[in-house]
Amino acid sequence: MPKPLNLHLPIQPAGSATDSQGQKLDVPKQLSALVLNIANHIETKKLKSLPVISLAPLTVRLPSAGAAVIFRFGCVVLFASSESDREWLLELLSPFCSGMMDNFLEDSVRILIDSAHPEGPDGDDIYLKTPDLDRIKIVAEILAKSNQIDFLESRLSSEFDKIEPLALDLVDDGAFSVNTRNLMKTVGTMLLAEQRMANRGDVTDRFNSLLTNPDLVLLHARLEDEYELTERSLLIEHKLSTIGRTATTLLETMRYSSSHKVEIYILILIFIELLLSVYGYFFH
Repeated sequence: MPKPLNLHLPIQPAGSATDSQGQKLDVPKQLSALVLNIANHIETKKLKSLPVISLAPLTVRLPSAGAAVIFRFGCVVLFASSESDREWLLELLSPFCSGMMDNFLEDSVRILIDSAHPEGPDGDDIYLKTPDLDRIKIVAEILAKSNQIDFLESRLSSEFDKIEPLALDLVDDGAFSVNTRNLMKTVGTMLLAEQRMANRGDVTDRFNSLLTNPDLVLLHARLEDEYELTERSLLIEHKLSTIGRTATTLLETMRYSSSHKVEIYILILIFIELLLSVYGYFFH
């Protein structure tokens, strides 16, 4: 098995501790991970001019010796970064982003480096034996996908708020209280939300490095379980399906209503034509 590549990230002591006799104890070293959801999509294939460390997923070196992992579904995870690193990276990424966010959804996590501690989440922290490339990419993957799911959950919640009033209208009197134009806008918003959400990152993707390293498989499994990626992604799929069915139902209802009105108009026109014919026959 090839030796994992060490990134030589600038890590700092997590603090200081002493025993009962005043002797200093070894404490884990730490580094920070900052997750940013910056856009709907990032053209990662066009970023080869950056100081690339790895291509799957795209990992680049930051000016202050930290690293950043960039995902095509719009998330970026920065390790051991400074504020200047963040500004530098966002400026370079901006031309290659579509659907740039006005307000970034941010998360931060402390990563502790301790070879004696079991790898994986512990409270609010994540423990690693060593900050090598594969482990950093796995942590970045989990954090980015969790942040992505948070974003999707918040967006879908707002769409679900629009469904309930329409359903209540149908229950009350079998018709919509909103006018056709506003109803069409609501349907369009639902369809657009379904398309955008369905095109976001797939949380079931995994890296090939997991297939050959049992330690990485265990680390990935512990992190995935802690952040409940599978369960939350299934819930999002269910909500997307509900939004899609609701939009389809609204369109069919509107189509039926329009068709019914057209039939009434046709009958009225026929009746008027009959009246005119009778009038012409008897009075002319």
